[in-house]
Amino acid sequence: MIVSEPPLGSEGPTEDPNEDAISDIALEALEAELPALTVLRDFANRAAHVSWFTDLGEPLDEDCLEVVTLYLEGLGLPEASPAPLLDWRDAADAAQSMDINSEAWEIEEQFRAAAATQALTLISEEGLGIMLTHLASSLSEDVSNCVEEALYMADEASSEALSNLAVGAAQQAVHGAALSLAAYAANVLKSDPHTETLNLDDEEIANHPLMLRYRLFEMGRWPVSLVGNSLNLF
Repeated sequence: MIVSEPPLGSEGPTEDPNEDAISDIALEALEAELPALTVLRDFANRAAHVSWFTDLGEPLDEDCLEVVTLYLEGLGLPEASPAPLLDWRDAADAAQSMDINSEAWEIEEQFRAAAATQALTLISEEGLGIMLTHLASSLSEDVSNCVEEALYMADEASSEALSNLAVGAAQQAVHGAALSLAAYAANVLKSDPHTETLNLDDEEIANHPLMLRYRLFEMGRWPVSLVGNSLNLF
């Protein structure tokens, strides 16, 4: 069974956070058994320092446009281009009208499935699932707080539905990036079991579409939906 992703529009795990929390001792035990999981813990630390949703509606700078171009090319959609969204109402409309059966969605699903399959050639499903659950639960509160702050700064009334859409999109991007990292780690470690460090600047992982989508969130953006040849980007 392929490790599933958080459903879009949800805030991830809602159980008691103490039940999802994993002690450092437990994490170290997992790492000793499955070295590839180390990269996921490092990624969790990286994601914990992201300033989520801080550049929403701002003009697209050169760095952002470069990531968008690489992302669209990676999906096999080089003819597509960004369609900037100016406010939360535009973002809500784009998110709520998103077609989960669209060509772009199906392409991303294929990337997620391929990454999970590759990761599971070296990492047990249980170990990968534990790390992904830990990642989601550790970020849930921070991402939610950032959404609320972004709504407040934009003078938008707090909306549970809109907040859930934004948080769910961020968690989905994190999940996809983590799967791509796990697949990359599995591939490297299968080739060289004695590898001690993984180069996350390696083009294979840095330019993976799922990692590029996550990087847009790292830039404070929200890639809301890809419809036709337009990437709705808030």
